[in-house]
Amino acid sequence: MSTKGYGDTSVADIVKTAGVSRQTFYELFDSKQACFLASYDRRQGAVVGAIFKTPLTDTPLVRFASLLGTYLDVMARQPEISLLYLSGINAAGPEAAATRLKKQGQFVDGIAMVFDARTEQQLFACRTLVAAISALVINALVDDDPQALQNLHAPLVRVAARLMEVE
Repeated sequence: MSTKGYGDTSVADIVKTAGVSRQTFYELFDSKQACFLASYDRRQGAVVGAIFKTPLTDTPLVRFASLLGTYLDVMARQPEISLLYLSGINAAGPEAAATRLKKQGQFVDGIAMVFDARTEQQLFACRTLVAAISALVINALVDDDPQALQNLHAPLVRVAARLMEVE
């Protein structure tokens, strides 16, 4: 799917690439969508796990900068897969969109924890920050420019400082 996209990938493509029979595929998954969602869930769980290993020491902005750096590194390691899961998920239907929103909510919760955001204004700032990060990362991935991902770090840290009103 990272090569052909969700819509243009068939179950035949998946079983060929995975080296399993069609029967084995259907023993594990009900559909291409179920396979995609299981893979998405596993990948996003790993991403969330990696970025929120940031120690709860230092200032919130330093913790955010570290967390963001890890996230950008993870996205740059497998850009095709990152793009598939960030933007291709929209082609997988409403259930996939709901799953993406849930996972994005985990990022928002993590950012809120880093900044100790509690008020509705602070939580909105966290949602805004996560949405901006997602959109900018998708743009860099579409442009197929790994350095562009890394170039997002400093400006996004500055934006976070302004949104969260921290130094």
